[in-house]
Amino acid sequence: MNSPAAATSRFTVTAWVVIVIAVIGFLFDTYELLMFPLIANPAVAELLQLPPNHPEVRDWVGKMLWITALSGGVFGLLGGWLTDRIGRKTVLAGSIALYAVSPVLASLSTSLASFIFFRSTTFIGVCVEFVAAITWLAELFPDKKQREIVLGVTQAFASLGGILVTQANAIVLKAAATLPLLPISEPLNGHATWRYLLMTGLLPSIPIALLLPFAPESNVWKERRKSGNLRRPSLAALFSPELRRTTVVTAGLSACAYAVAFGALQLTPTQIAPGLPDLADERAALKPLVIEAAALNKQLDEATPAFASATEIVPGLKELAGQRTKGRQAITAARKVLDNSSLDESARATALAKIAGLTNGFAELDKRLTELTKDNPDAKKAVLNREKVLGQLAANRAKQDAPDKILKERGNTVQFWQETGGLLGRITLAGLVVTALARRKILRAFQIPALIIAPLTYYYVFRNNPELFPWAVAALGFTTTAQFSYFGEYLPKVFPVYLRGTGASFATNVGGRMIGTSAALITSKVLAPQFSGSTYEQVATAAAVVATVVMAIGLLLSFQLPEPAAEAAD
Repeated sequence: MNSPAAATSRFTVTAWVVIVIAVIGFLFDTYELLMFPLIANPAVAELLQLPPNHPEVRDWVGKMLWITALSGGVFGLLGGWLTDRIGRKTVLAGSIALYAVSPVLASLSTSLASFIFFRSTTFIGVCVEFVAAITWLAELFPDKKQREIVLGVTQAFASLGGILVTQANAIVLKAAATLPLLPISEPLNGHATWRYLLMTGLLPSIPIALLLPFAPESNVWKERRKSGNLRRPSLAALFSPELRRTTVVTAGLSACAYAVAFGALQLTPTQIAPGLPDLADERAALKPLVIEAAALNKQLDEATPAFASATEIVPGLKELAGQRTKGRQAITAARKVLDNSSLDESARATALAKIAGLTNGFAELDKRLTELTKDNPDAKKAVLNREKVLGQLAANRAKQDAPDKILKERGNTVQFWQETGGLLGRITLAGLVVTALARRKILRAFQIPALIIAPLTYYYVFRNNPELFPWAVAALGFTTTAQFSYFGEYLPKVFPVYLRGTGASFATNVGGRMIGTSAALITSKVLAPQFSGSTYEQVATAAAVVATVVMAIGLLLSFQLPEPAAEAAD
């Protein structure tokens, strides 16, 4: 039997190859998913040709969260069935290829529809990869201790994905202007930072493509298929009398864990942390500007139909309008450089020369606009009216920058603590699974503290101890994120070989990603408006309710969780 690790105390070279593949796969699972908050708003704004703070942009970002999660759940379930049908390694390789190529294609999107499609295929690849990977690892390491160490430690790297993607974003923001221009037609931006960040999603495919030929397929699955003893997987089999309880309970527990993550933790950096009491001055400064922006966005909506009609009537007008938008943005950016009081005379002269060149270039665009619309003055008026409102919105955003930066920095700090807590939770879980503790007790070791921490964090600490809030979020991240590693270690043990991929996929994708992620909508749209206080306080209270309720449900479900048999039988 050519397994990568026999029942010995040492890992073989092949075992290390498998471990490295798993580490990269799990790390980039999270990397690809947590890229979305960084690129969604600017991407949707550019593709719709609207300001980033326009209500339609926010609406589409929210819709995309639901669309991608639903797509991942449905097709992830199919991927789990394929894992049982055609092989663990084959589906693993295909899923990694899918989520590595999809971001690159998304980066070249010229329409919102194509962007949503390729973000959905990215999510599908991630959903399939997780199930294929844990099933593959569980069968490649026949030694119980080695298997549990590998499953626990490799999944811990998933928490580094969020940290890594923020670092990649920082690098892209600095280097975007010097990177090669992407083949994107006007009026879209071939130097947009969100496009370059998406392209980094290709990185995991390179080492994995080099290593996969040296990694084996699961011998357990392969030998049963060769002998003809591998039964055909089916969803109906998951609800047979002997597996019904396992299927329902694991799906319910997964839904609870994802509900806390999406209904509380994922909302914290952007919809809760900015409402901390010590940020009251920044919120006060932003309030009138936000009201002004809403009025300007309404004016933009009123000006848009005339502009759209003009671009249809006058050939080339849409492309010219896009060039004018870029020209104004370039002039604004150059003037910001000039505002830096630390510039020496040489740098100031260079900045002034650049502004002069850009201004002259914009004057040429003015001439082109006049020439292009000489037979249709209303078209020129429509373009200029829209530009006027866009200019006012840009000025409004510039005024918001200082207080908004402080709020975002606090959100980033909270997210860092959240991810750090999650990483420590996964590491702790990896240590516990090699002990003789019952699996239900290990799960409750995280559920019970979370049941206490969640309401304290969002109802009391948020309002009364802002300095302790990052620590409280880290503690909740510790207790919640560890449960994802728990399922990765537990699920392959409780389903028979022919249903391991299908069963694990049903629990994580149907229970977790399709049902559990809907908690984000329940928290922010259904429950939050029912409570008093500021918007941030409403979301925090709703997060406390959702997290507490689903954790209580999860704790009750844990008493129905079957202990895995020594060896899952077919």
